[in-house]
Amino acid sequence: VAIDGKTIVAGAPYDDDAGSDSGSVYVFALPAPTDFAETAKLTAADAAATSMFGGSVAIDGNTVIIGATGAGTGGSVYVLRTSDGGVTYDQVAKLMASDGAAGDEFGYSVTIDGNTVVVGAYLDDDAGTSSGSAYVFRTTDGGATYDQVAKLTAADAAASDYFGGSVAIAGDTVAIRGG
Repeated sequence: VAIDGKTIVAGAPYDDDAGSDSGSVYVFALPAPTDFAETAKLTAADAAATSMFGGSVAIDGNTVIIGATGAGTGGSVYVLRTSDGGVTYDQVAKLMASDGAAGDEFGYSVTIDGNTVVVGAYLDDDAGTSSGSAYVFRTTDGGATYDQVAKLTAADAAASDYFGGSVAIAGDTVAIRGG
């Protein structure tokens, strides 16, 4: 789950709308002083069985970031945006690791702050089995496109570190948790 202001997003990666474990994300808004109401149910434009869309979620303003560890090669992350106050959301980007490989779990954790998205891939094997990594993406055109600008690994990376199991960002500072 994630929250920003009066909007909550909650992942349901085992939802079966587009096949077993295709996943979805529910959006809730606070229209009244004490009651949240479901305003949208989000699915991937290319929804498929075992995608696990909604395994991780983040929100910043009108932008929702959704991890799908079973989508694509090693996982994918979807960027959706609303322009009507949360009634509808449009997919504006699908992020994938430049070196993605099956089993990386890219999208296991996600975070967003302004124009920057950080994505954890805790089973990436660059420095040994399950050493893990995190990817940084940025938009310079208001969110129409996102470019991978960095891949982060631990300076002392070793097998079974699970670096990227959890990610956070605030301004220019990124925090990444390992196993």
